[in-house]
Amino acid sequence: MQVQQMYDEAGVYFSKTRSKKYGTRGTQNWPVTQRYLDHLKKGQRVLDVGCGNGKLVSGLKKGVEYLGFDFSKTLLKEAQNNFPNFEFRYGNIVEPKAWKGLKKYDAIFCVAVIHHLPEKTQQQYVLKKMGSLLKRNGFLYLSVWNLWQKRFLQNHLDSLSLKKKNLRWVNVPFDNKWQRFCFQMDIPYIVELMDKAGLELEAIFYADKEGKNSDILKGQNLVAIARVK
Repeated sequence: MQVQQMYDEAGVYFSKTRSKKYGTRGTQNWPVTQRYLDHLKKGQRVLDVGCGNGKLVSGLKKGVEYLGFDFSKTLLKEAQNNFPNFEFRYGNIVEPKAWKGLKKYDAIFCVAVIHHLPEKTQQQYVLKKMGSLLKRNGFLYLSVWNLWQKRFLQNHLDSLSLKKKNLRWVNVPFDNKWQRFCFQMDIPYIVELMDKAGLELEAIFYADKEGKNSDILKGQNLVAIARVK
């Protein structure tokens, strides 16, 4: 609820702060994300889980069928304004009704989403749901923030009361006004989640801002590519 409220209240401003162009051809996506978007071909179908303001669309090739859903109505309105020719819908990923009526997809992208879920059971639930919607030769692209970076040290220290309940919990502020709950993940943790969700890892690595492979202390994101076993 804390994260949902934050994005509903700050969604318009947040969307503007995410308009920087990171990838190629004017896309707003990180280079490592764009690299996997480039695998998609005309006529294929992609699902964007936790789509935010829809910036994933900026990296799609023409003719790729897209659906994005999110639990922030503010961000969904931004997404629809930014990309009026694409489909967006409301849905909370931890609720079964969010997954009803969905098709099978050639690729599912879940970018900077599941680290906002507080419990392992919720994280596994979402991964299982995404796996159930993948076509046999489809792939899942998952990325989470790498909260082991030095720049998050003060956030961990400020979150000691949270850590009494779970050492992996940490609040990360946005614009010094809102707190975003986060769950600290690493490679062994993601490997276990994927295995229990019935997914087979194809690759897992830390990526820097340019999309190059990095390490746990410098990588900005932890990226995992998985397929159905």
